[in-house]
Amino acid sequence: MARQPILSSNEQVFGYELLFRDGVEDYFQSHDPDAASRSTVDTSMLMGLDVLCDGRRAFINCTRDTLLKDYVTLLPASHAVVEIVDSVPADDLVQAACIRLKDGGYTIALDDFVLDDPRAELARFADFIKLDVKTTSVEERAILLKRYGTPACRMLAKTVETREEYTACRQAGFSYFQGYFSVSLSFCMLARFPKIGSTT
Repeated sequence: MARQPILSSNEQVFGYELLFRDGVEDYFQSHDPDAASRSTVDTSMLMGLDVLCDGRRAFINCTRDTLLKDYVTLLPASHAVVEIVDSVPADDLVQAACIRLKDGGYTIALDDFVLDDPRAELARFADFIKLDVKTTSVEERAILLKRYGTPACRMLAKTVETREEYTACRQAGFSYFQGYFSVSLSFCMLARFPKIGSTT
């Protein structure tokens, strides 16, 4: 399990995005996103979000399958942020899952949001919208900030890798920031568990 901090505008840790890793490499080797999502939930349950995130919010990537099966509701609503990945369609079943999550007190984030995003119908459920500064232009981000940024829906800039990018995003109106710009809080591996049956 690995985590990457999400910082507030005063550079305090607000939460962490949790990412499952099945080796020493900085990525998940399987091509099955559902497996990564399920594994993140499994490990979060095993270790506990208080331990993994020091009592802060845990942003957990969720696929359509994870949403429809209410798998993430095994985690406490007070700490889990349901991060809907960009491959999830805004169909009726997904919207129904979002309604169940909101009724259960869960916080929802939309990951990698873009102009004319096919998940636009899900924005009404979102507490956070994450924009990737590497795949969106300054102009696109300005439009999205104006269109979706409200006190009820906070805008988060991700893949912020330099102090200059952080400063520009903060001045543009983003509330939260994620990336390697803060060296002391950079992405880290939290734990690696032995395989079942292993004696080590």
